[in-house]
Amino acid sequence: MSNPNAKKVLLMGRAGAGKTSMRSIIFANYLSRDTKRLTATNSVEHSHLRFLGNLVLSLWDCGGQDIFMENYFESQREHIFRGAEVLIYVLGVNGSPGLGVAESRPIQKETEKDFNYFRNTIESIKQFSPHAKIFVLVHKLDLVREQDRPRVYETYERECRRLSDGLQIDCFGTSIWDETLFKAWSEIVYILVPNVSVLEQHLRHFCEACEADEVVLFEKSTFLVISHATRKANKDPHRFEKTFEH
Repeated sequence: MSNPNAKKVLLMGRAGAGKTSMRSIIFANYLSRDTKRLTATNSVEHSHLRFLGNLVLSLWDCGGQDIFMENYFESQREHIFRGAEVLIYVLGVNGSPGLGVAESRPIQKETEKDFNYFRNTIESIKQFSPHAKIFVLVHKLDLVREQDRPRVYETYERECRRLSDGLQIDCFGTSIWDETLFKAWSEIVYILVPNVSVLEQHLRHFCEACEADEVVLFEKSTFLVISHATRKANKDPHRFEKTFEH
């Protein structure tokens, strides 16, 4: 039975981008190495996820095979895109676009198709859910040589912003093999938390009362960071996400 108060979250991207793997790691406690046994998502898989007691997410994991993607923009367009609070679009990196390295024609063609589907997604969300928050995850950066990753990410980010049709988007570079995935999803969940300013105020008061250097609030089932309060500066910007490795 559907929950009328659930916040609709669309998880989209082409087949092989890594959507189901990241969903399984975040919400089903899979280890990164265990995702190899996952099968492709067919059509749309719905799941309801509860956070912080009353926050319920209705996650729509949309299969990314070409036949499904085309249906989302044609016969199912309004059904898929209407009422979305958040769009998470996952782009799996293909080769090294924009690095001055010759790409094979198949890789170049697939990259063009990735961005074409992204443009169609933006057009659809703008029509049916113009106030939705939009996140783009440039995923599988671990497949790119380390020295090339910043340029690859910037190329994808620049192209996504060009295609965003005036809509605000937030981009993250991610991999299932490091803390970047949890950092991105923590940011996504944060914007969905109601009355977050009140929550942060209470955390600051708690931090002061305890005379703690820092207090961090994690969501208990996923261990995503919801918020934190700090009394003493910490130089490590990745300290929260590193907790997930343990």
